[in-house]
Amino acid sequence: MPGSTYSQDTLQQEKERAIRTSKFLYNSCVAGFVGGVLLLMSFCSPYWLQSWSATNSPFVNMGIWEVCFFKFRYPKRQFDILMTGCYSVWGSSKDVREIREWLLPTWLMFCQLLMCVCFCISFLSQVVDVCLLLRWPLERVLRFEYHLVHATFIMKITTAVLLFVTVALFGGSCWDRKWLLYPNFNYVSWSYAAACFAMVAHGVASYYMYMEAREARERRSRNMALVMQMYPTPGLEGSLSTWAAHGSQFI
Repeated sequence: MPGSTYSQDTLQQEKERAIRTSKFLYNSCVAGFVGGVLLLMSFCSPYWLQSWSATNSPFVNMGIWEVCFFKFRYPKRQFDILMTGCYSVWGSSKDVREIREWLLPTWLMFCQLLMCVCFCISFLSQVVDVCLLLRWPLERVLRFEYHLVHATFIMKITTAVLLFVTVALFGGSCWDRKWLLYPNFNYVSWSYAAACFAMVAHGVASYYMYMEAREARERRSRNMALVMQMYPTPGLEGSLSTWAAHGSQFI
């Protein structure tokens, strides 16, 4: 088999090298997947804030979407109603609707918004990661590898930054005395810790993807030459040998 237009290696050898997964890409995808799982756990679980069991606090635990009470009585409510059980903060329950303005301060709604954005961006970046790992579709990945790697790097670093803002905002505001009663009885729990670890995992993933982007930038000319050989433009097959004789001409 004749050599490729970019080096003395055969076309098959060039193709095998192009579809080989680099260590930076592999490490970034693993870290991004772990971060995505931790983000999903934090997003869904109602244990961002929890009360110490020994305090017998009417507030039990809460996440960004759900809050749990045990014989909780809201002092500013006109009627004496006890709330026991877990409630969705955006639920249709009459008891929740009456205290929603107190239950959802502005900073908590902002945390919800940031978590939704992080969730979408994180899993969109993992879709791109799968395409890069599997090299599918091969032509598109070879042609736009640098752009795909650069895009998923931006998504991962954006997720890490937004998660940092979220955990910093929640951690700095959850003990506000204008919000839950007896805030000194509460502590941030494992769902909050999962969000912190998800932030670290996305930061590690973005570092490895940045390193992969640097290498992908150096591979751009070789990938384009390989694409031209594997998928020649219709009507130019006859001139391919002449093109190959003069080199790829891709800079």
